[in-house]
Amino acid sequence: MEYGLSGTDTCLSRFQGKHPMLGIMRWSFRHYTIILAGSGLLWFFISLGTPKINEDIYLLETKRSLDQKFSSKSEEYLQWSSYNVPSRVSHLTYQYLAGALPLEKKTLTVGLSSMQSPTGKYLMSTLRSVFKVSSNYELRHITVLVHLADPDPYWLNETVSIIISLFTPQILRGQLIVIHAPSAAYQHLWSQPHIVFNFSDVKTFRSKQMLDYAFLMSFAANLSDYFLMIKDDIRCTPNFVTIIQQELEARKDKPWTIMESANRGLAGKLCHSMDLPKLAGFLLLFYKDESPDMLLLHFRILQGQKDPIHLSPFLFYHFDRSSSYFPNNSHTCEEPDNEKFQEDSSDIPDNPPAVVYTDMQTLQNHLPQNAYSLDETFFLTPNALPGHQLTVILDEGVNVIRVQVLTGTPIEKLQSLEEGKVELGSNPAGQSKHCTKYTFLGQLWDGQLDCRLKHRQTGHNVSCVRLLVTSPRDNSWVMVRHINIWVNHEE
Repeated sequence: MEYGLSGTDTCLSRFQGKHPMLGIMRWSFRHYTIILAGSGLLWFFISLGTPKINEDIYLLETKRSLDQKFSSKSEEYLQWSSYNVPSRVSHLTYQYLAGALPLEKKTLTVGLSSMQSPTGKYLMSTLRSVFKVSSNYELRHITVLVHLADPDPYWLNETVSIIISLFTPQILRGQLIVIHAPSAAYQHLWSQPHIVFNFSDVKTFRSKQMLDYAFLMSFAANLSDYFLMIKDDIRCTPNFVTIIQQELEARKDKPWTIMESANRGLAGKLCHSMDLPKLAGFLLLFYKDESPDMLLLHFRILQGQKDPIHLSPFLFYHFDRSSSYFPNNSHTCEEPDNEKFQEDSSDIPDNPPAVVYTDMQTLQNHLPQNAYSLDETFFLTPNALPGHQLTVILDEGVNVIRVQVLTGTPIEKLQSLEEGKVELGSNPAGQSKHCTKYTFLGQLWDGQLDCRLKHRQTGHNVSCVRLLVTSPRDNSWVMVRHINIWVNHEE
């Protein structure tokens, strides 16, 4: 028995015969539906695999670099059940040089470490600043803890005598304690004779400084609820203690590991005192490997705090740092705090007309010229090797009075060029006007430099400013945010 078309099919077939466009419309609708769905899926998978902006690329590279550098060693340490620093630290007997333990636990310990160094000459000014800007009410809730981290007995005796003479009331009220970690604490950790310390070796100075702070933190673990790290060369904003207490109150129900000011390194970092043994041990494990910024960043992330929490407004400012790091130079190099640079917005660099040359690998959207522009663009390179340079070649010779170089991200200092130097060039030659003679200006400090030229002759008729890579980390991204030049227009 043959089966024919049903009534409905017969009508539809006849209708299509009279109206052929219906079949085309039905096919077109299916076709475009498939195309749209496929396009949507393609966009979805592309968006998953591609960073939204080019800046994501080096952030991903940084995270990968951190993971490779610290690998399982840091994870294993932070997951250690006792969370204690090594036994050689937890059982140390510290020497009390002035003051004594407070009778009751305070809210905040303000801790700093100091030794014979170009920064150490500001120690008394730093202590005076802490006590001067704090009210009597604020002082009742804090303890200032100073670790004199130098084995030289003459320096120790002289420094303690000065502290006692200047701050006797604070010592008697239990607001100031001065301690000294014995030389045994540094055994098997520090082999360089400290008395002949070379302060121009930035990496070595930084490593010693992290050891000093590790011992400071170990001592401070039970003094208060919170611990604030500062340095021996800063001045404090008035009522900074109250500002910190307000920040703590605002976040009392939210988890956090580190709050921070805009200062680099260990200065301006606030943490829970209960985390100090763990953080001290972390510094002892990696003090030779990385800068304080990178160690604190990695510690914070491992503790579960992904994003930085900033203390506002800016609380600490550095005194000018002398050129005693580099003797026989006719200029003064300061530590270029970003907050100082942003605070004085009227001090805009001149940056006269110039071209920028580099032999480093360049990226399409982050060209060398960006480092010299006055906007927020920057130069970014995936790898910088010893001998590589970024050179500003001026159209005409100028009289330079100040040079500033800022590398790395503004807050966490990721992609900083930590070991490099800046030079001033003269005697331009050839079609490209490259300079044939260079004079050393200053060494980068944690990837940054700010030099004011004291004598006119040093900055006279400058034709080039060169940033030279000396010893970077291998296979690491480097960002140069600004090369700024100020010119004397009166000559």
